[in-house]
Amino acid sequence: MPQHYEQNAFFIGAYAAAPSLIVWDPVAEGTFLKSVLALPNVAGLEVPFTGALHKDDEDWFLQQLPEHADYVVTTIPGTMARLGADPAFGLASTSTAGRRAAIGFVHEALQAVTRLNSRVGRPAVTAVEIHSAPVASSGKAAVTALNESLAEICSWDWQGARVVLEHCDAYVAGQTPSKGFLTLEAEAETVHRANASGGTVGMSINWGRSVIEQRRPEAALDHITYLRDAGLLAGVVLSGCAYADTRFGPAWADVHVPPAPAASGPGTETSSPGPSDGLLEPLSLMTAGRIQECLLAAGPGEQTGFRGLKVAAAPNASVEERISTIAMSLELLSGLQEVPAPAEGQR
Repeated sequence: MPQHYEQNAFFIGAYAAAPSLIVWDPVAEGTFLKSVLALPNVAGLEVPFTGALHKDDEDWFLQQLPEHADYVVTTIPGTMARLGADPAFGLASTSTAGRRAAIGFVHEALQAVTRLNSRVGRPAVTAVEIHSAPVASSGKAAVTALNESLAEICSWDWQGARVVLEHCDAYVAGQTPSKGFLTLEAEAETVHRANASGGTVGMSINWGRSVIEQRRPEAALDHITYLRDAGLLAGVVLSGCAYADTRFGPAWADVHVPPAPAASGPGTETSSPGPSDGLLEPLSLMTAGRIQECLLAAGPGEQTGFRGLKVAAAPNASVEERISTIAMSLELLSGLQEVPAPAEGQR
């Protein structure tokens, strides 16, 4: 089983900053991927699954992958696309047809894991992230439905990859959701039940989605701590958001806002001007201090799962600027994880 869980190594959700978001150019995309994978402290890629492992050309994409890297596959892009066409689609759906369609989609992801592992010649997929769609309003989603889905998914041979339920922003009455799925507590209850029946399902936190849910930057830390204490934490993905409109999108949108530029210290909540200001985002709620708090709360990666970084690039950024946005975000993280995790009594 791949174990790239070192504290200082990140799986990069490079697709959020890829040049193919603007136009499909295999040369530019290849340069981008090769450069990202060559950056320091990169364990591998978080790969989006939409029905294929690349929205433009999966065969081409697989040929770009180095044998030494590991991978996390996320089903959120395909899940959201299918939800757009069928609001009843999802593993937690109370619609039998919607739930069966989602199970079929996850099985397609398993087949994609097989293709990726075959390409690199080993079980290189560390985790597969699944989600508790659909929007949990008006009785459209239920824990009982998710229970049934997880029981079936856990019966499959995942070739060493761990099934990980990624928490997205939960549905909050009176608030326009980004995802609007089940609550963290409901998801954890379901995962505990699946594991009591022999499963090995974990859960992951996406920093920005937890903050979007509760409209407060402390939410991600709270969610990480909750899953760590429950023994379910299997991953933390650092992806930012903002309380105000930015060039990346509207306030509280799930648009992978890069971190704020480095400030004077890990506890500082404001950002000081610096050379990265053109690529990072001063209005981002994901500051260096908040990142460090979350990494310390999560604890050592070999115990609590993978670490991910997923940031967007500014609109119309060049290929070089897209690479630099990821590189500068990684540089911000590079000195934040060396402090030992707090002792049990100090958490």
